[in-house]
Amino acid sequence: MNKTHLASGMKLRHAVQLGLAGLALACTVPAWAVAISVENGGITLNSTDTSTAGDVGAPWVINETMTSAGTLKLEGDPLGGNNPTGSGHAAGKWFQKIVTNNTGVAWTSFELELQVILGTPSGQGDGLSFADGSAVTGLFSSDVFSGYTRIDDTRDYLNFSGGTVADGATVTFNFVITDNSGNDPFYLLQTPNKQEVPEPGTLALLGLAGIGMFGLRRRKLA
Repeated sequence: MNKTHLASGMKLRHAVQLGLAGLALACTVPAWAVAISVENGGITLNSTDTSTAGDVGAPWVINETMTSAGTLKLEGDPLGGNNPTGSGHAAGKWFQKIVTNNTGVAWTSFELELQVILGTPSGQGDGLSFADGSAVTGLFSSDVFSGYTRIDDTRDYLNFSGGTVADGATVTFNFVITDNSGNDPFYLLQTPNKQEVPEPGTLALLGLAGIGMFGLRRRKLA
């Protein structure tokens, strides 16, 4: 009888220990299982850290080296299913991207673009954006580039400029990615020194200006 009680007590203690160990493991492993990989181009991932909260004080970090333009793929609940950024979207995270320039030329601009279907611009209907419509976009920054431009309607695009990243130097970007539609996977395209894409309205105005100048030249020749 005593042996039975001792064995039962040992089993109980063992079960409690296993339960505590499982609880400790659950507390240290994040609920999300995002995978970040290189889809194409000249990007080498040095390290990634998605174990933090993903808020402005503890962003998800991507550290990489670039030899040319390239694309990252985020999949497996890419934004963790929650949103600590304060943007108001269903899911979102602050990202800190640290990029080393190994392209052989200096960078005077750097473009980031989100796409749900690779090769197809991301419009407003797919839910994916750089915190479209939120005040947190005013906190986007870089330690080298002084400003950025963005497009939210016909594509999801940021273009940082106003600085120079020498070959061999490193630049840091801070920005938010949000999603209202649970897109999995999605893609982050990265292109240094890409000429800024004008808004469609700007393109139309430029076209009208060209027609006007052509007409004026014809009248002068006549």
